[in-house]
Amino acid sequence: MNSKQYFFKLTQFLAQTTILIAIVSGLSAVAFAKGNNYQLNKVAQLNHGQNTSSDWQQLIVNPANTQQYFIIKRNGQMLLADSDMNPPYLLLDLSVHHPKASSFVKLTAIELHPNFSLRDQDGYGTFYTAHIETLNKSSKTKRIQEQSNEIELKFDAVLTQWQFSSSTYKKVDLKTNREVMRIAVPDSDMSIKQMSFNPYTKSWNEGFGLLYIALNGQGKWQEPLYSGVILRINPAKFGLRSFTVPNDNPYLKTTEIKDEIYLLGGQDIKQFIWPDKNSNALLLSHRYKNQSLLSLTSILNDWREGAPKKIIYQNDSIIADILMYRGRSLPFLRNKLLLLTTESHSWLINSLTIKLPFNKSMHLDNKVQQEWQFTDQQLTSESELKLSLNRDGEILVLDKIEGVVSHLFQEGLSTEALEAETIASDNIQSESTNNSYVFYIILIAIGIVFYWLKRNGFSAKSIVRKQFAHIELSESQLQIGLYHRHQRTTDTIIDLTDIKSCEVKLNEHAVNTISQQPGHGFNHAKEQDLRNIFATEKVDKMVDGKIRQVSLCFIDTNEKSYTVCLYMRKGSDRITKKTYSIVINDLIDWCWLIAEIINLDDTEKRKKKPITPPVSVVDSDEKNEKKVPLHEQAAVIRPATHEVMNDSQSSESGLPKEQLKVVEVDGNTENTEDNEVIAQSKTIDTDLVNALEKLVNLKQQGFLTQEEFIKAKENLMQSLFDD
Repeated sequence: MNSKQYFFKLTQFLAQTTILIAIVSGLSAVAFAKGNNYQLNKVAQLNHGQNTSSDWQQLIVNPANTQQYFIIKRNGQMLLADSDMNPPYLLLDLSVHHPKASSFVKLTAIELHPNFSLRDQDGYGTFYTAHIETLNKSSKTKRIQEQSNEIELKFDAVLTQWQFSSSTYKKVDLKTNREVMRIAVPDSDMSIKQMSFNPYTKSWNEGFGLLYIALNGQGKWQEPLYSGVILRINPAKFGLRSFTVPNDNPYLKTTEIKDEIYLLGGQDIKQFIWPDKNSNALLLSHRYKNQSLLSLTSILNDWREGAPKKIIYQNDSIIADILMYRGRSLPFLRNKLLLLTTESHSWLINSLTIKLPFNKSMHLDNKVQQEWQFTDQQLTSESELKLSLNRDGEILVLDKIEGVVSHLFQEGLSTEALEAETIASDNIQSESTNNSYVFYIILIAIGIVFYWLKRNGFSAKSIVRKQFAHIELSESQLQIGLYHRHQRTTDTIIDLTDIKSCEVKLNEHAVNTISQQPGHGFNHAKEQDLRNIFATEKVDKMVDGKIRQVSLCFIDTNEKSYTVCLYMRKGSDRITKKTYSIVINDLIDWCWLIAEIINLDDTEKRKKKPITPPVSVVDSDEKNEKKVPLHEQAAVIRPATHEVMNDSQSSESGLPKEQLKVVEVDGNTENTEDNEVIAQSKTIDTDLVNALEKLVNLKQQGFLTQEEFIKAKENLMQSLFDD
């Protein structure tokens, strides 16, 4: 590009930018001159003929039908409403469907599976509810709780999975009711406030299907679970486990913090969202030390002793709800964070622009902008609001007290202005994207070079190379030695008494844990569970690229981790030496041994293994004989037959005794002693059949002529029946 072309391009870019800025400024001036003129349009009426107001909790739009809404009430009911103003249809009543539970049931949250509206996909028609009830000690569902004598646990926060039985979503199949987990809590106000899947994660992305659960807490609780936490789990059933914990949860190796915890110390958690589709960071709305904070999460988030480090906004007044708007019908709110607050008994919608990545002065630079104040005619001062989004990303407002669902729109905004604002916003994004192309190209080039230089670092073989590949018990049976792949000398030696815990992992997921804690020993039931899990895994087809890995992870008293990869297979290629069945048997043996050392009290006495009958071993001489090529066997037989034909003075048998040994298949004619003759007579039938089969085979293959075959057969018959 010469200087004239460069100058022309620069002038064109500056002119386009100036025009876009003028359009945006003009539209903004018109909108603000009209006071934004936001209005509420009623789309659903939930209360029909009720004398008293109902306490509605949460609203979710049916992704398969934008005219339908799933709503839950505090009393445990879930209903289906539509935009035709018909009375809501009762779908579920926890007080009826939980007869064994106490009369106290409070429904607190609902969430739909990401594949809720996708037929033939796991999760179709599946949803989750969270409620709180009186502590049910007879429940067999896994309960998460803090072990402390100072805390009296009176309630259970219960997470349950359900599924619809029809595509109209008007009937819940009660047989699909499955409790995923229970969280024992000391206070009925300490409940699951929110459950959410990452809306930006697709089915082909890592982390798809992980459920984030917000359990609010109070500042007085320093126990991790009750300090205000977000838990992260995979709610899908895995073997006998009702849920699993992702292997990248931050506190897996911290014994005093539950593995399910993703964030702790948030105190009174109100809500969380994902502010950016390109980041896994959560934006948390919570009350922390009597301050309303909007905090971004980082890798490790323990806020019990120190305040969050990534605060983007703080205020004394309570933030009732937050929402990231990415719709198109309200152009002046697009890509802004909306804050629902109250001021002088009036409801306000304020906006905040979040600029990522985070810098330390963000909460000082960020100032909220008032977008709209609800009038007394639109909402009464006693109203309690909750924001939501429809399938198109437009804002819905739920009045919890009056039971009214309304759509927020902007009156007087022409179609031309809306299109101009949308085009301006998209063009600005396009210009920004174009300016970033060079940077992205450089990153892609660096990534390609890095991949080719470090391609082995991401292969299955590299995992086996990096981890230990073999484990061996010392002669004293007091230590174990760990070997890397192809090593003949021990790399690491660990005393068995120094092992703090041992995890059995299948495909990087822990399927069994042996530790010094009560209940973490080993027994025959756990052995059978492990064998069932590994048997189920073996049935799955190993398609190209699929990895099957079995490993043991040891943690010693110094919190140092050692991972031994016992089995690794990628597609049809088995990388490790031992077969799958041998590895599983060895792994079970190690589980019994480790459990007897570190947790003898909770470990049963192992039953003796059944004695397997030894496999018959083929004699080495027989192996060698079978390996002799046919043409060599024929070459040995042929001289003997020819000599018989030319020597009329031969013995009565037709062959000297030393040549009879060649004709004999099993070589049992070396001696003519009486006792050997008697022994030979017992097996004459078998020897005769085997020898004749060999001669027939040699003739059929063309190694013996008809005349040679007849002579060899005569010699064979005479030798076998020779006294």
